[in-house]
Amino acid sequence: MKKNHQLTEADVTPESVFQQRRKVLQALGIGAASLALPLSAQADLLSWFKGNDRPKAPPGKALEFSRPPQWQDKLTLTPEDKVTGYNNFYEFGLDKADPAANAGGLKTEGWKVRIDGEVAKPLTLDIDDLMKRFPLEQRIYRMRCVEAWSMVVPWIGFELGKLLKLAEPNGNARFVAFQTLYDPQQMPGQKDRFIGGGLQYPYVEGLRLDEAMHPLALLTVACTAKRCRRRTVRRCG
Repeated sequence: MKKNHQLTEADVTPESVFQQRRKVLQALGIGAASLALPLSAQADLLSWFKGNDRPKAPPGKALEFSRPPQWQDKLTLTPEDKVTGYNNFYEFGLDKADPAANAGGLKTEGWKVRIDGEVAKPLTLDIDDLMKRFPLEQRIYRMRCVEAWSMVVPWIGFELGKLLKLAEPNGNARFVAFQTLYDPQQMPGQKDRFIGGGLQYPYVEGLRLDEAMHPLALLTVACTAKRCRRRTVRRCG
């Protein structure tokens, strides 16, 4: 598959900007806004740039998977502690470190995935069913967040389109909606709007059907070489 995402010299941050990044943030208004925040919040605002340590996730379960050569890139991988400790998942708090700190006790045993709606064959599968039906493979993806940070992560999973085909979407299907678990007892952000960012839960995301069926759309069960740790919660597709 042709790659068109390689950076050129024109994309590299000028050294003068990097060396004065604090002034750049202040010029953007971030520095001034942070003055009104508690010291802990101010520290977190710049922690990604300064490389502060994040909470480490506990070991996950080792998995068997293939490494198709077309999905193995030579890009430098983001350190694992950054991947597992820098997340957006407001069900566990607004801080990037909150998921790693608060999701360790999340009970995921017995979870099931239900596909229904405009499909000929509605179905319900648990995680073990999914992993038995679809061979797992590792793909190295570079993701870019609208918050102006990026990561290079070796995700493990299978093409989302293969799962959707089992349900046989009909001619009326145009979108795929993803609805998360609703469990306020386990997820404090769903119970307290202040902790959860004022969002309406359960959280719902969506893709056009053609986007969901695209070969790049990956349903992931792990990052690195082990099943996703409970503390590595990230919305990804």
